[in-house]
Amino acid sequence: MSSVAHDCCCKIGKMREGRHDFMARIEDEIIVIKDVTVLICDTCGEIEYTLEVSREIDRIRKEFLAGRLRARPLAAKEVVFKPQRADSIA
Repeated sequence: MSSVAHDCCCKIGKMREGRHDFMARIEDEIIVIKDVTVLICDTCGEIEYTLEVSREIDRIRKEFLAGRLRARPLAAKEVVFKPQRADSIA
C-alpha cells in the first residue's frame, strides 16, 4: 500500500496507512478479518480500502461462505439501531 498521504473527503484530514478489523454479516454469521491494511483519515476516522485489499476481502468472504475457510468462533450480540430524538435526551 502506498504511504503517500492524500486528502480525505472530509476536506480537513489526510489519509494515512493503518490497520483495521473488517467486519461483515454473511447470511446469519458475522466474519471479522483482523488487521486489514487500510487508509484512515487522521481527523474524522474515515476508512478506505485499496482495490487490491478490497479484492482480497472479497476472496476471503467467498472462501468463508463456501465453507473452505477455518475461522475461530466469535461471540457476538445484535441490537437494533433506534435513534433518540435530540429533545428527548436528558
